[in-house]
Amino acid sequence: MRRTPPARLRRARQRSGGFSLIEVVIAMGILAFGLLTLALMQLHALTQGSAGRHTHDAAAIGRSYVEQVNRLPWTTLTPQVGLGWQAPAWAGVPDDDVTVDAPDGSNTLEHAYTIAWRVTAIGASTCLRDVEVRVSWAEEDHTANKQVVLATRRYDVGGASC
Repeated sequence: MRRTPPARLRRARQRSGGFSLIEVVIAMGILAFGLLTLALMQLHALTQGSAGRHTHDAAAIGRSYVEQVNRLPWTTLTPQVGLGWQAPAWAGVPDDDVTVDAPDGSNTLEHAYTIAWRVTAIGASTCLRDVEVRVSWAEEDHTANKQVVLATRRYDVGGASC
């Protein structure tokens, strides 16, 4: 005589054959959400990588100008009281608009930067000057220009009143 298994065991055997349609739809929804999130993160990483490269380029340009300022004769560093930021105007200065080529070497424009500088006297001293170099640029999807400001302080070594 053959025994039939209880009803709950028969149902368990029938279910173990695969997934229901609802389970597959829920799994596909979770997978789609995860892939969409991953794609958005990748786009954000590309944008931030580009912005980081522009900031790095601006800092490198600014460092170059600060190094040039450190080699300038003292007479070029006259304080510009009330004039604020101005285009660099010393002899042999490169243009105040700098363009950087794309990193792939194709000689296509990657980005454009604008350079300005400001010289201020420190206190009543005639021997000490603050020199600031500002590099600014427009970033995609930002309304305000971004900028990097680098500064140096110069002392008139060997000056008559120093």
